[in-house]
Amino acid sequence: MNTVTDVLVYRLSDNRSGLTFSLKTGRKANLTVFEKDENGNATRRAIRHCPNEQSIYVEEQSQYAKVDPIIFNLGVLKVKGDQPTTIKFLNAHPSNVSNGGSWFELINDEQEAKESIEIDELKIDLKYLVRSKAKEKDGIHALKAEVAVLLRSVDEAGAKGIEELKQVLYNSIETDPYYFSDDAGNPSIFDDDEILRKYLVLKSLKDGVIRKSPNNKSITWNKGEVIATAPLGKDLIDYFTDFLSTDEGILVLEEMTRRS
Repeated sequence: MNTVTDVLVYRLSDNRSGLTFSLKTGRKANLTVFEKDENGNATRRAIRHCPNEQSIYVEEQSQYAKVDPIIFNLGVLKVKGDQPTTIKFLNAHPSNVSNGGSWFELINDEQEAKESIEIDELKIDLKYLVRSKAKEKDGIHALKAEVAVLLRSVDEAGAKGIEELKQVLYNSIETDPYYFSDDAGNPSIFDDDEILRKYLVLKSLKDGVIRKSPNNKSITWNKGEVIATAPLGKDLIDYFTDFLSTDEGILVLEEMTRRS
């Protein structure tokens, strides 16, 4: 519940702003949203920004309704708690990110702090796993596999010492920690099946178990038999890595593992 002393801050979610940006306010009664009635049926209703009215819905506003502009300055809009109609309008607006839009969003300091902490903690956990793996007897092999996939080169990863490997992984974790996590945000480094498959592909190419076709569109066995061909516009290595997870590809994966 917002009080009259609260100040809500909205911001544009892209770079469309410039110095100022005017949001559509429904002046022509053509700005609509979907509302569900008591029976759960969705209906389209027109909304309009009229601060002198209690309702944002056009059909509920009086003949004295006055449409006011909404202008973001330098990408930011501050709304006081004593402007309930404006707040209702912004929260219902179809361009609000919370409604599936892409133009603006409400800044939630508590939520942003929570998300920032979660990212920092994920980075800490991932770096701890890297350090722990590096201390294991044969842990360097797991580090090389991860780095080979990041660099798309088994040779380049193989030439690095353990501290260099850690540095590459640390830098990548700082850049995109979610690359090393599962859909739930839990660390999956060293346990990601896709990474393991891609490393096998890169290593098998290096060892000559498989080859790229001359036109760089297919993966073949070393004697030229075509295994899979990537569709137009698809990266060959990425496509073949995904292919190995299919029913047909699993047999190929087993054969590649046997020959490696």
